[in-house]
Amino acid sequence: AHGMQLHGTLASTRDADDDAACVVDVVDVVDDTPAPPSTYAPSPLARVARAFIEFAFACLAVACRAAQLALVPVLSVTPACVARAAHRGAFAIGYRAYVGALGRWLHRRMIAHAAGQGAEAHAKAGAPVACGSSVIVTIPFLTDNYCYLIIDGATRTAAAVDPADPERVARVAEKLKVRITCALTTHKHHDHAGGNAELADILRGDGDDGCEIKVYGHERDACHGATDRAEDGAVVHVGETRVLVTHVPCHTLGHVTYAVMDARAPCGSETLEHAIAMFTGDAIINGGVGAFFHGNAGDCYDNLHARLAPTPDACLIFSGHEYMEMNLRFAKMLDDDDEITANAFYAILLHRHRDCATMPSSFRVERRLNPFFRCRDRAYLKRLLDKKLWFMERKRRPWWHRYVGAQGSRLAKQRARVIEQHPLAVRLREDAASESAAASRAAGVCGIDLVQELMSDSFASGASLKEGNEEEHDNFMLYARAMSAQGNVRVVPAELVG
Repeated sequence: AHGMQLHGTLASTRDADDDAACVVDVVDVVDDTPAPPSTYAPSPLARVARAFIEFAFACLAVACRAAQLALVPVLSVTPACVARAAHRGAFAIGYRAYVGALGRWLHRRMIAHAAGQGAEAHAKAGAPVACGSSVIVTIPFLTDNYCYLIIDGATRTAAAVDPADPERVARVAEKLKVRITCALTTHKHHDHAGGNAELADILRGDGDDGCEIKVYGHERDACHGATDRAEDGAVVHVGETRVLVTHVPCHTLGHVTYAVMDARAPCGSETLEHAIAMFTGDAIINGGVGAFFHGNAGDCYDNLHARLAPTPDACLIFSGHEYMEMNLRFAKMLDDDDEITANAFYAILLHRHRDCATMPSSFRVERRLNPFFRCRDRAYLKRLLDKKLWFMERKRRPWWHRYVGAQGSRLAKQRARVIEQHPLAVRLREDAASESAAASRAAGVCGIDLVQELMSDSFASGASLKEGNEEEHDNFMLYARAMSAQGNVRVVPAELVG
């Protein structure tokens, strides 16, 4: 196993519940109990309709298999560039449908189906987190999503962050006896913005207790249900709690983060240097970042190493998805000799085996473990090139290379030449005269591009970033036994790195 020393994962003796109770006098805050399923049997008409739909889907599956069989000869001789262009075109069509009315309808159907089936959330929410004079409540929903409540302790008002499951958010707020005054939307995707309008309707109500809420979103994303602009540098007030908006375009054009300010920060001059917690949506997803739907590696680099650079290491990160296990598995694969990454991965694996949420992480953890943050380290970039060569040596070659392709030493020379001419290798040679261990921006951008290449290579190789393999399982069992013997039974994701 990759070492048995856990770097800073033990919880301190201070109980997180006590911290939360000093601001909100509720410990069991998140109502994870799903709505009870219907007690009525479906009508005959509903059963017939369901049978017809199942039959239609079965016919569609058979038709897809037949089409796949018919296309095998064509795909075998189709140039890779043509196949990639066709894939990009199909993805663009699907993405436009996803961000439109159809995608929002499908999201609402998923929420309703989960509630009707009595489905449990994908993780235990854990205790609320005290941040200065406010408390942050984590609300997991669907298969990997998170939304949050920022509760101001002085006024018992709250902001809902990405309330894509509005009914669940409203139930939690009602149980806490707090009043939601606004919704903060990080970006336009419906698993983040798809519940804005419904939450506003629920809170508006019909009685005297109803209220209008402000729904914030960046104008370039045109988030569904947004009533107010979330502009870069703006400050949103939730009671006495101040929340700073930062524009971080890449995942979408109008993606923003929301940073809770330290109460001691001077009013009117809020900066990220005073941030104590940040809601990153899909700009940073614990151990990784979201897909570049509307940006590129340069945008990602600027987000992490310029726009968010002033954020202190201690600032907590609350992201939009439960991907930390998968992301750290990938990070460990990229740098398999790094014991800190290996220990952190096995700690998170142990944490997830208990169905615990990995929120929050921290900027200290992300800057040490997240491959996209580490692309400023020149030594790390060289290891990425080594990993690229490793994948090239194991990649399955086209069938016709058996007869006309390069073999043996000639093939090895071709691969070495590809690595030598890789844009990242060229940039690193240009930076060789510098005495700094930090790579230039150009090299860092090439490194982020290479990280994405390596992720594609890992999927193409058949490696499962969700499940792992037998070797990982054996190492994890050794790790778990060692931690149990030492009495290390609690993992704090925000403290994985000392």
